[in-house]
Amino acid sequence: MNNIYWNGLRSFLAVAEHGSFTLASDETGLSKASLSQQVSQLEAHLDVQLLYRTTRKLRLTEIGERYYEMCKTGVKQIQDASDLASQATDSLTGSIKMNAVGGMIGEDLIAPLVIQYQKENPGIEVKLDFSSIRVDLLESDYDLVLRMGDLEDSTLIARKLHTITTRYVASPSFVKAHPKIKHPSDLKKLAFISGSVQDWIFVRADEEVVVQADSGFQISNGRVMCRAACAGLGIARLSDVYTDSAIKHGDLTEVLAGWNQTTPLWLVSPPTRHQLHRVRELMNFLASNFGRLYQEILR
Repeated sequence: MNNIYWNGLRSFLAVAEHGSFTLASDETGLSKASLSQQVSQLEAHLDVQLLYRTTRKLRLTEIGERYYEMCKTGVKQIQDASDLASQATDSLTGSIKMNAVGGMIGEDLIAPLVIQYQKENPGIEVKLDFSSIRVDLLESDYDLVLRMGDLEDSTLIARKLHTITTRYVASPSFVKAHPKIKHPSDLKKLAFISGSVQDWIFVRADEEVVVQADSGFQISNGRVMCRAACAGLGIARLSDVYTDSAIKHGDLTEVLAGWNQTTPLWLVSPPTRHQLHRVRELMNFLASNFGRLYQEILR
């Protein structure tokens, strides 16, 4: 594989992934003209058209789509092998791409620890991304992902970080005005403070109750939901990282305590990426320090 072919292949993959020469240029640092030239040289070498180009739109041809899917897997395996070979020593160098949920878990727990890790290991460059999208680790380029809930893919390397508790809370004044909250069904006529989850599922022993929290104040932000609950706007469903400090200070009251839920937090890595010394060390660092920082926030 000569350099022209290899450069063209990498340029093609970048353009196909981002859907435009402009975005691919921003990602790779190559000019749009250089990317276009390298892709054209690749097409000439293969004697096939991989892209349809117009002044307004760019899309893959049918053969281009198949070529992209096959090459993407192969190039990723080559990159993984190169990374593994470069980590033959114990030195901590290179980049780590990590995905985590946002909110307090990402911003107040994961981010400070990642910052501390990179400060202690200046040869490491962490690329931290916050999103609630459940990425496919085996298909993505992430080295490490924070996941909530049960894990489905047994081929991934997983390390348990913590177990969070989801509580149902309201202000003391709201609870005083509605003293008969003894069962989830008692919530149906009350005001809700809800985020992205509006089907509140309560499970205790063999009983399951579903309450539609589709009315009241809605905002997909845990901090604002907590503030709204403290202000007396209604019942909120929040994890303990948001609620416990406010409960201890008398700003919130937990209701339906026997119906709270627990959810495990995991650090997950693809097997090929977990072999990298830098990824394993970041995973160990987060696992060793996450619980301590979590407890500090609950105070």
